[in-house]
Amino acid sequence: MTRASPPPIMDWLQKAVAYHQAGNLEPAERLYDKVLKVDRNNADALNLKGMIAGTNGRHNHSLSFFDRASAARPTFADPHFNKGLALVALDRHEDALAAYARAINVRPDYADAHLNLGLTLHMMGRKEEAIAAFRAMTQVCPMDARGFYNLGACLEKILPAASAEKRDALAGESAAAFEHALALNPGNPDIHYAYSNLHNFRGDYRQAAAHLETALRLRPHWPDGWNNLANQVEALGDRKGALAMFERALEQDPNNKGAFVNRGMTCLALGRFTEGWRGYARRFDDPRFPFTPRNWPWPKWSGEDLNGKSILLWGDQGVGDEVLYSSMVPEIARHAGICVLECEPRLVPIYRRSFRSLEIVSVRKGLSGSALAGRQFDFQCSVLDLGAQLRQSFAAFPIRPGILRADRDSSARLRQKYLHARPENRLIGLSWRSINPGMTHQKSLALDAFAALFRLPNTTFLNLQYGEVATDIAAAKTTQNVEILVDPDINPLIDLDGFADQVSACHAVVTVSNTTAHFAGALDVPTALYVPDARKRQWYWFDSGVHCPWYRSVRIFRTPGEAGVNAIYNSFV
Repeated sequence: MTRASPPPIMDWLQKAVAYHQAGNLEPAERLYDKVLKVDRNNADALNLKGMIAGTNGRHNHSLSFFDRASAARPTFADPHFNKGLALVALDRHEDALAAYARAINVRPDYADAHLNLGLTLHMMGRKEEAIAAFRAMTQVCPMDARGFYNLGACLEKILPAASAEKRDALAGESAAAFEHALALNPGNPDIHYAYSNLHNFRGDYRQAAAHLETALRLRPHWPDGWNNLANQVEALGDRKGALAMFERALEQDPNNKGAFVNRGMTCLALGRFTEGWRGYARRFDDPRFPFTPRNWPWPKWSGEDLNGKSILLWGDQGVGDEVLYSSMVPEIARHAGICVLECEPRLVPIYRRSFRSLEIVSVRKGLSGSALAGRQFDFQCSVLDLGAQLRQSFAAFPIRPGILRADRDSSARLRQKYLHARPENRLIGLSWRSINPGMTHQKSLALDAFAALFRLPNTTFLNLQYGEVATDIAAAKTTQNVEILVDPDINPLIDLDGFADQVSACHAVVTVSNTTAHFAGALDVPTALYVPDARKRQWYWFDSGVHCPWYRSVRIFRTPGEAGVNAIYNSFV
């Protein structure tokens, strides 16, 4: 009597895997079931059957197969990893993290588990933990470029919000990670693209452009790549060349929102207002732009007759931008029957003093329970978008006094306070950086850059820089032998009305492109504005000329480096 041959389980599994890899899931699953009838705890069949369930969208169903597979073979890491994938698909991210961690515990060099652990943490907003996960991946998987690439990218993402003390070290680690990733995988366009973002943040636009050019040679049909390259080319001073690249991005993807908006800002910087306003109006369509849409229920104003009509005007950007674009509000108010201006809460006091014929409100959390609850308007419009109707050419910019009004008595008292020891002195306010996380390097200077100004005779310098300044001012006293007054009673980050009084107390202001520049211009204080970096995000200073169309009191200095500051110095001598 002959003994029956054992079932050919391995043959069935091999055939099933071949079907599975070819995308023939039904015969693959039948063979996995055949295996499980003979060996109900076969870990490979359980794991692979769970994967088919996930492929078919049955993620909850797949979990039991992965649990059975890992129970059947505790040293098998794949079921834990695959369970993590299913849990992410089910939006159970905390549980997915635990599954990936178990996979790594079973197999410490499991690259995909390390990768997905880091990616999930980053998706959840746990950036520091994601960075730690990718650092760990680079240690245990040193030949996998993905760990270094994602480490570099995650570090680059946190740079804008990092403290000045940590920023250089983090940027250096990010650069080293990208270099290592490229050494392992030089033909990966995504690595070049991400590395270009780091160079852009550090202000090295030439290197940023070089990496993007390499990325586009590797992947020519890449609208976002052309859009980003255009940004770098523009930062290097070639706006017309940038326009050609935006056009190429739009040829490849006619609905590329980023290219539309960036092209719009570039056109505005060149004074091509009709095209510019049209493109910039799409800024809310792309979540990558830091602009907040407001879903008001009333029609957007597009130039209709406002006689006897009501209109709500609102701001959608930072405080400085709100002030800039509010220079168009009086023209609307003269024609509308009712004009309500909604603004950032800190602007309410000074706006009520400055725009006496308007109703000023602050509604940043929706209509319910607000000053606008139950109100009806014929139209609504962002103050920025007023430009499409009111600023179609340079000739449309009126030459007039500033639009904001400080408290005269308060400003006079402050000037007397600041100059009590040297009443004959000139009081010059100083501001040298932006605290906008994404623009700090592009818009800021070291306080030492104003060294030439500190030689001005009969001058008292007043700090107008918001944020933490003690270290900068102490360093300037040591290196430049200059005393810069700081008024502890005024915090511009909280009290913009008091800040306006402080700015108005100055005989003149020297500043980079930040909120101080807009307040000084809107208050009609003589202002030297230093903008050596002609990025399009500062398009409103335009490309040439010393005169500012928005503010008659502002003079623009564009020469980079010491020569630019010397030009400011000479303007005061």
